[in-house]
Amino acid sequence: MRRHRSIGLLAGTLLALAFAGSALAKGQEGAVVALDPPDDPHAGAPIKVGVLITRPDGSAIRGEEVMFQVVKSGGIGLVSAQASEDSMGHYSATLTLPDRGSWTVVVTATGDGMSETFHAGDLQIGPPLPTATPAEPATPFVPAWLLIAGLLLVALVAGVGGRILATRRRSPVAADRI
Repeated sequence: MRRHRSIGLLAGTLLALAFAGSALAKGQEGAVVALDPPDDPHAGAPIKVGVLITRPDGSAIRGEEVMFQVVKSGGIGLVSAQASEDSMGHYSATLTLPDRGSWTVVVTATGDGMSETFHAGDLQIGPPLPTATPAEPATPFVPAWLLIAGLLLVALVAGVGGRILATRRRSPVAADRI
């Protein structure tokens, strides 16, 4: 079952690229697609994928409906997302890729009655980030004023106790008891 799905994904991607090539061969206006480098992508973590779509003269192409298809290279995997226009000619979407490895970004731009598909580039996705482990609860600390008060209390009790002992040693009753 998995083999049929991967063959279908590969065939669909190749068919889309063939149609895009035929549209460009007919002399229609082409476009240049530049993939933004992602920031430290990891499997299972959301990443922002962005492209800048311009005409060959460098002017931005605005108002397109842009769709990203990210295909796992040499494996099974396809993630699709509708992109939104951030700024003039720049389109982006946030997606989460489930597996590490190389992923190919295919961009389909539709507008003005025509649709073009581009191979925008490849993404290298790192291994999943380790899961966070709960930290040990912090040992409760005693405020400094409480420690000082305790030490003063011990000193006070020792002083009073020493005073009582000194008084009892000097008293005449203490001499009778010896």
